[in-house]
Amino acid sequence: MRNDGGALASTPEDAEVDAGDVVCAHPEEEVKQPKDAPSRDERPSMGWLARYCRHCERNPWTGFLTVFFTVLVMAVVVGAFGLAGFDTENDKEWVILDDEVTSRTDAAEAALKLRDRSIGKVAGAAILPREKESEGATLMFQFESKVDGRSVFNRESILLMKEISDLVLATPGYADVCQLAYDGEGENATSLGCVPPVSPLNYFFPTVTRHANGTVANVTNDGKGADLVTDIDAVVRSFDADRRGLGYFLDGGFDPQTVHNRMTRLKYPVGAPLRGFADNSRDEEKQEKKVGKLWLDAVEKALFERFGMSAGFLSSPYLGIPNERDVEVRWYAAYLRRRDSQRIINYDLAWAFASILSVWGYMAFSTGSVFIASLGMFEILMSLPVSIFIYKLVFRIAYLGNIQVLSIFIVLGIGADDVFVFYDAFKQSALVPHVKDNILDRVTYTAERASKAISVTSFTTMMAFLATAMSDVMPISAFGILSATMVFFLFVVNVAFFSPALMLYDRYVGEMCSCARLVGDKAANAEVRGSKPASVDESPTSTATLRAPALNDTARRVRAWESSEKPRASAPTPAKPANGGRVRRVTVNPFALRGSYAADGGDGSDDSTIDDAESGTKNFAMDKKRLRPVEWFYREPFFRFVTSPARYAILVAFVALLLYGAWGANKLEPPAQQEQWYPSDHMMQAFANEREGFANSDEDRVVVVDVFWGLDGMDVSKVNRWKPAERGELRLTRTFDASSPEAQTHLAGACDDLAAATCDAPGCEGGTLLRNGAAARVICPMRDFAKYQSALNRTFPAAKESFASEMYEFLSTKHGKFLRKHVGFEAANADGSVPKMFYYRVTADSSLKYPAVARTARPVFERWESVVDGINAKAPAGVNRAFSTGYWSWTWMKTQEALVQNTVQGLLLCFVMAFVVLVVSTADLRAGFLATVAIAGTVTTVMGVGVHGIMGWDLGIGESIAAVILIGLSVDYCVHLANAYVEAPAWMTTRERRTQHALMIMGISITASAVTTVISGSILWLCILKFFSKFAFLITATIASSFLWSVFFLPAALVTFGPLPDDKWSNLKPLFNAIIARCVGRR
Repeated sequence: MRNDGGALASTPEDAEVDAGDVVCAHPEEEVKQPKDAPSRDERPSMGWLARYCRHCERNPWTGFLTVFFTVLVMAVVVGAFGLAGFDTENDKEWVILDDEVTSRTDAAEAALKLRDRSIGKVAGAAILPREKESEGATLMFQFESKVDGRSVFNRESILLMKEISDLVLATPGYADVCQLAYDGEGENATSLGCVPPVSPLNYFFPTVTRHANGTVANVTNDGKGADLVTDIDAVVRSFDADRRGLGYFLDGGFDPQTVHNRMTRLKYPVGAPLRGFADNSRDEEKQEKKVGKLWLDAVEKALFERFGMSAGFLSSPYLGIPNERDVEVRWYAAYLRRRDSQRIINYDLAWAFASILSVWGYMAFSTGSVFIASLGMFEILMSLPVSIFIYKLVFRIAYLGNIQVLSIFIVLGIGADDVFVFYDAFKQSALVPHVKDNILDRVTYTAERASKAISVTSFTTMMAFLATAMSDVMPISAFGILSATMVFFLFVVNVAFFSPALMLYDRYVGEMCSCARLVGDKAANAEVRGSKPASVDESPTSTATLRAPALNDTARRVRAWESSEKPRASAPTPAKPANGGRVRRVTVNPFALRGSYAADGGDGSDDSTIDDAESGTKNFAMDKKRLRPVEWFYREPFFRFVTSPARYAILVAFVALLLYGAWGANKLEPPAQQEQWYPSDHMMQAFANEREGFANSDEDRVVVVDVFWGLDGMDVSKVNRWKPAERGELRLTRTFDASSPEAQTHLAGACDDLAAATCDAPGCEGGTLLRNGAAARVICPMRDFAKYQSALNRTFPAAKESFASEMYEFLSTKHGKFLRKHVGFEAANADGSVPKMFYYRVTADSSLKYPAVARTARPVFERWESVVDGINAKAPAGVNRAFSTGYWSWTWMKTQEALVQNTVQGLLLCFVMAFVVLVVSTADLRAGFLATVAIAGTVTTVMGVGVHGIMGWDLGIGESIAAVILIGLSVDYCVHLANAYVEAPAWMTTRERRTQHALMIMGISITASAVTTVISGSILWLCILKFFSKFAFLITATIASSFLWSVFFLPAALVTFGPLPDDKWSNLKPLFNAIIARCVGRR
């Protein structure tokens, strides 16, 4: 038996048309009706969607304008009340709120802020203007020799450094922002001027004073000399001799034998707090902007002009690193980086408009209708503001971050898929017999068929995004919730909006504007050739015969069709043929394409007959000319390919790909280096990449760790998770008491324990926990208090009764001024009595370089935990509950680990949910399992082959976010095919027929959707930020992988292993029907 009978319609609703239309039958034949067959006069029940379509047919403007203005009003509300404004990013939004490490860090910061409010009560306690170095506004340079074997410390290169340094220092305003040196302390301190730049030029251009006879009297290394030293190598060797102080100028590969040094660096310290600000740690962004206005912006402009740097179209002036005299020059300030980052983000987001325009153009081209494309784009664009309306006002989620902008790129593909499925269903409705020239029937057919296909994919995609909503990382969770809301909105509006819109299109738009007409759509009242079945005498059956009331009892005809019972004929009995032959009963396939099936001419040219035992019908041959090219491709050559012996090679190849992808995905782990946020040729990124290439020195930034006593974390029970600024209430240790002599001795000795601690973790430089080991910088208030007591001939430890007053007195002196934030006293009492001491802190420079990734920071963090636990173990009562915090370094470590953990959990959860949804939607275990394998193959191919194998990336932030998101993008295509296969007409009893049917009706929608999503994602390749370009790869790779797994593997698997209607063990329809019947019975 040949398999050349296909069909387009695939839903049970399609079966309720023309099934069992009797052209000729024996008059004496009596057919037994099924028990549940409705009476001939009974009107078939009408679902809510059919009723809605009927309402839209009667009142199209009401339905259209109701949806349109409802959406528009919600969008206007979002815009008018500023609900779409993105939150200003801070370092707390990515921190896991409900975590012990975060709780400690927040407690430390809250205690320091609380101390700030009370410290002003002490005379002279305020920090002097610009006495601290600003981490965000300090300007740094790197100079690197680009000639192999040539040191950067040569005459030409040093003179270039001098020119750049003179340009920086000559820019007006530096004296107003530089870090200041002071003589004295407190209110009696006097400024000595700017702290000298940290520069090798100080030693290459010293100020030399000479005696009258010309001999050198004094050499001051201040960089203000007029002449370059003659012995450059001697100066370089002096850098090597004092590695702690001057090693800052050497690279990590410095060769003391050849004195070869590839690159060097210098910095111009900017001071904080600026005048008018109380603290260097408060209002940092405002202080940095003020520095920019006073000096840094002008320096940047001068440097741009000096090196001829300018921004291209939607680009950054920092793309491209200046190279002069074979020396590469790079500069960096966190303030400049953040400003350029915001500029780049704005430029990159501009590409979103290009993406939207490209998708609209392809939709118009693919559908052949500007009207349909514009409706689809209206839905997609409105999905963001309307979802924000629901997200903020219904879900009461306050946070809206920059990462959620990615949602628009995702829903471009998802929304286009919904439009294509709806459009193709409407297009194919023109070829189904019962909807001939009837817009109500066409739209009803389209809405019922498309809504089911879209609902399954939308629900699965929503579940994938909701899996990200379970993340501990708040921005990821918020992204999942907003994206799921957008997918839901697209589904609802697609069903509600397209029905009245198509009514209006049919009534007005198509006649007024040919550019809006559906390409290939039939004209009004047009007949389509080949749409009528042939009667026994080869004459066409009349329209009146096909529309006779007795023949339009659709429910009866479908049941007769599906039960292979011969329907009771009430049409006039036809005359017997003149040749006395047997009158044949010819039945129209209810799923046939009107115009796509032609009667078999009986010449044997196209044997389309199927056994009566199989269906009791004669199927009509496919008129392939009526198919669109893509439909024909999937039905004919592609179907023959996937059903040929090549399918076994396809199955083996894709299983091998699944296994290799799983192996590669298992190799992914957090990055060993800091993630790159810019291209390698961006100056700021190149500067960051080379930071690790320098020798260690005391000028390098390391992770500063504080050890606290007296704090118990934060109470976050009343915190709104979606407001990063809310951190909870500070909890104090009720048993904290540092007044006993034993406690004082222990706290002084704890500093020695920290300095003596060893550390063999890779992140610990020199094998010690603190930088420089025993000579490390440790701020230890109790040890300084002991020296103060000794200077006053007092005993240490102090007596328990006098400890608080004597410590408070010490902090009020110039010797204890800088320790006031290390010993936390409450606000001064009104009666002049000594306030209560509520925390004690020790600060130390760890040997871990800043910044550090989780893989490097985790072993160092665990060593700190071990050392502090050892200190607590031997502590007396009252000071035995210390903890350490590395602030952002520790909390970011936890965030990175949470991203990886949530990725694994999210993937597992998504697979389970996808399998459940697929099994429920297909009502078949086997089909659900095969589709889930296709989804698993898509994910492992992208992550294992694409991310790990091809790109060589680690499991960073972008990859972690995309790993779960890509499941939502990968389910659509296989779900469409699996459902089309399972819901094929009952008379399609072979796997081949069902697979051909699924490919023909869904292949065109899948292809159009894949192209659209690839177009929208590919635009991101033009973005500057690496995160967006990574996302572009992940989107395009996901769509390409999903497409291949869906159209190659899944059809081959269905042809080989797919379920059949008579399979009992995997068919869940009887179970579902029984459950529904039981539930209905209870009601």
